[in-house]
Amino acid sequence: MIGIHRAGTLSLVLAACAALAACDGDPSDADMKAAVEQTYGSINKELGSVGKMIGKDLTTTIKAFKKLGCAKAEGNPGYRCDFEMTLNGPLGEKTEKASGRFVKGDKGWAVMEK
Repeated sequence: MIGIHRAGTLSLVLAACAALAACDGDPSDADMKAAVEQTYGSINKELGSVGKMIGKDLTTTIKAFKKLGCAKAEGNPGYRCDFEMTLNGPLGEKTEKASGRFVKGDKGWAVMEK
């Protein structure tokens, strides 16, 4: 009976691990947008002082964001994702497609160039 109990426990542990792994998939639209916004937030912070010196708002905001697709990053942690976003910045509004590697950390998702 002990062998059967251990086998049952092992099956439950393996099933729980598989379920958790399935939940830890690629980032959602919202995850990706938040990561990209965080990147633009850092850039906007740096450009803020320059903008004040020249009397012009140099900040860029994301008006719209759409995830196009993700795949597991080869040779690196995270996912390689394609997305489309509409930016509103110093030169007006523009829509562009981009890609990045999204990695999940302690504080959520972050976007990397490569």
